[in-house]
Amino acid sequence: MDDCSWMYRDSPERLCRMDYCNWVEAFINYTLSNPKNISGGDIRCPCKKYKNKKFLDLDVVMMHLLQKRIH
Repeated sequence: MDDCSWMYRDSPERLCRMDYCNWVEAFINYTLSNPKNISGGDIRCPCKKYKNKKFLDLDVVMMHLLQKRIH
């Protein structure tokens, strides 16, 4: 995950863009490979609201990334 520029593109059709959805999936997989991002089965949520400070269920993090902006 060297190039994270996709996370900061502001696109009104973000939810419909397959490239964004694919990158969200890749981001989740990368996060799961790094133990410091996991706590009790939950992962850090990088959405605009939580800014990697809160651990949430994987499905919740996925929805936050699809519906909200990354910080």
